[in-house]
Amino acid sequence: MNFLKNHLFKKLLLIIVFSLLYTLSINAQNKNKVKIEIKKGDPWTVNQVITPSELEHKLTSKKGKKPEVLQIGFDFLYKQGHIPGSKYIGAASSDKGITALMNYVKKLNKNTSIVIYCGCCPMTHCPNVKPAFQTLEKMGYKNVKLLYLPGDFDQDWAQKGYPVKK
Repeated sequence: MNFLKNHLFKKLLLIIVFSLLYTLSINAQNKNKVKIEIKKGDPWTVNQVITPSELEHKLTSKKGKKPEVLQIGFDFLYKQGHIPGSKYIGAASSDKGITALMNYVKKLNKNTSIVIYCGCCPMTHCPNVKPAFQTLEKMGYKNVKLLYLPGDFDQDWAQKGYPVKK
């Protein structure tokens, strides 16, 4: 009888320990998740937005092809610091920037993974992301994502320790 009580106690203790570890693991995963907020009228969906941590993972992963990362903002911001490997296209709020974007992507397959970002200001006020996103969709690109920078590039990328090239 003592053996049975001891055995049941050990099993119960193991169940409690594993349950606690599982709960801690789930809480750690949820802590790293970013709640993406989409405003009415935004041309993108939650599935068409990528967080900084997701993009960094894609850029540093040895698996799969890396996305084309395009900075569609102002040149002074790109010169101050940008995502390593990103291509400067030009401010998509101008005809010149949209033309540069169209000329750059026309050599890419329509299924190419493309990530666009500006980072000049909160993306809800950014003059560049919406025209760039809509242009790529109209051109038939099927795998376009917007980098989620609700504040700006410095606040949501650089200050969080993601790599920056100057």
